[in-house]
Amino acid sequence: MSAKLSLKTLLFHLPILLLLFFAACKNDDLEMVKENENIRAGADFIKNNYQLSLFSAAIEKAGMYDQLNGAGPFTFLAPSDAAFNAMGILRASDFDKMNRDSLKSLVQRHVLNRRVILQDIPVNGVDVRYATLAGTQVYTSLASNFRGDPTQVINNLFYDGAFVERKDVQLTNGSLQLLNKVMKYDSGTVQDWLKKQPQYSIFVAGLKKFGLWDKLATPGPFTVFAPTNAALTTGGITAAVMDALVPSAYNGNRLFGGYILEGKHFFISDVQVFSAFGSETAYLKELENDTWCTQLSVTQANDQSLRYALRLKKARTGFSYTTSSGGNTSMVTVDYLTDNGVVHSSTGVIAKLADARK
Repeated sequence: MSAKLSLKTLLFHLPILLLLFFAACKNDDLEMVKENENIRAGADFIKNNYQLSLFSAAIEKAGMYDQLNGAGPFTFLAPSDAAFNAMGILRASDFDKMNRDSLKSLVQRHVLNRRVILQDIPVNGVDVRYATLAGTQVYTSLASNFRGDPTQVINNLFYDGAFVERKDVQLTNGSLQLLNKVMKYDSGTVQDWLKKQPQYSIFVAGLKKFGLWDKLATPGPFTVFAPTNAALTTGGITAAVMDALVPSAYNGNRLFGGYILEGKHFFISDVQVFSAFGSETAYLKELENDTWCTQLSVTQANDQSLRYALRLKKARTGFSYTTSSGGNTSMVTVDYLTDNGVVHSSTGVIAKLADARK
């Protein structure tokens, strides 16, 4: 009985004895293992993340691994592997086809030279600019809440039109934002960009014929929805038709001017941001010296990708439209940033010859 009592007594007092023992051995310099001890520097984190294997390969092939593991601080705008796949880059060896300087520039354009997290971006800010390691700027837009209701927080964040799928990943040398698209940039003007793209040659010919071409080399900004040759041909405007067309017989602003929004710098996501915190769900722009309008609307799919629709409206009010419409459901062929605007490819036309005939 007494042995049992002694054992019970010992078990009862054991926790107290252990506490006294550890208190006596206290070392003020001893630190407990911290929850954030496994946080890594940017290049290391990206290398060890299965969603970012292609961006990691781009960093290594560009010779920037050590720099991006340095002190920083940086903000990594990291496209997912799915984002690269959408552009036809399926494996690391695909980067070997790129010029190393071009690849380095691509990586640099996806890294900010400062740490930026969600709380740093103005509430409902649109086109807030941040500098990149390439010396360029990215445009950041944030829809903080829906229709201005602070209880309906959405915090949809975009960089150059790319949706941030995961925000504010903490790194030892900054932060990381996971993007659903690779951001696209070409130095030069919208005009320069269109000249280099043969699939828009009929559109370019139309702009030249109606005196709309030269202004695309001016400071702008411009947002251009460029119909492809295939789209215009389907709409009855072939290269041969364009060559034979007499400008005085048609309203050029209705036929081609509706694809150009002057004084506007719109990524597709900007329209979505406007509709989130404003009352308008579409953007209307009247044509020059005309009552007709270009109407731009955007919808969001379940995978967060955005699709735009462009229509030519015969009056600001009512529902009188032309019979055809432009638009794009591909994230890859929109949001081409240039120095004086943004270009989006259109797989349809907003006006046929009959719509613009005088």
